[in-house]
Amino acid sequence: MKKTLFLTGLLLFVFSLLSQAQSRRERIMEKKNHIMIDPLTLIAAPAINMSYERVITEEFGLGVHGLFGVGDTDDYGDWIDHVVQVSPFAKVFLAGSHGAGFFMEAFVPITSEKGYFGTYDTERGNYVETARRNTSVGLGVGLGGKWLLKRSLMLEVGGGLGRKLINKDQGQESLTGKWMIGLGYAF
Repeated sequence: MKKTLFLTGLLLFVFSLLSQAQSRRERIMEKKNHIMIDPLTLIAAPAINMSYERVITEEFGLGVHGLFGVGDTDDYGDWIDHVVQVSPFAKVFLAGSHGAGFFMEAFVPITSEKGYFGTYDTERGNYVETARRNTSVGLGVGLGGKWLLKRSLMLEVGGGLGRKLINKDQGQESLTGKWMIGLGYAF
């Protein structure tokens, strides 16, 4: 009798654990939209580094990453006039649960930069500095990890390198990157 009661109690306990684990997984799977912001870049750059991701399946997500300046960084003006980068991306999650865990990603950095060029003005006999905006497109890959902390709070650490392929100016860097040490919200 004691063995039967013990086995029945043990089975009920195991089933309750499995049902709780499954309901937690179902709650995670319902939260397919993830918004992230990088507070370290906001303090150090100053720039807004943010991303939005839509989890399509347990192992795959699509999104867009943006880097926008918010303050002066050089003698020529605001950082937002200097560089803006928007990168659509696709993530493949290697380990973890639904839109969280270690991942690899491919991204397409679309970068708009303002360059300053000096030209010699023969009429005045001096150099004149002019600004020109250039938009380039490239391809890149990255690695990282994303973790669900509590309920809907998330942490992401990742980065990647890309090469500018289309409309690259002479004198410009041909490499570009993206990074995220961010806190986010899943909904």
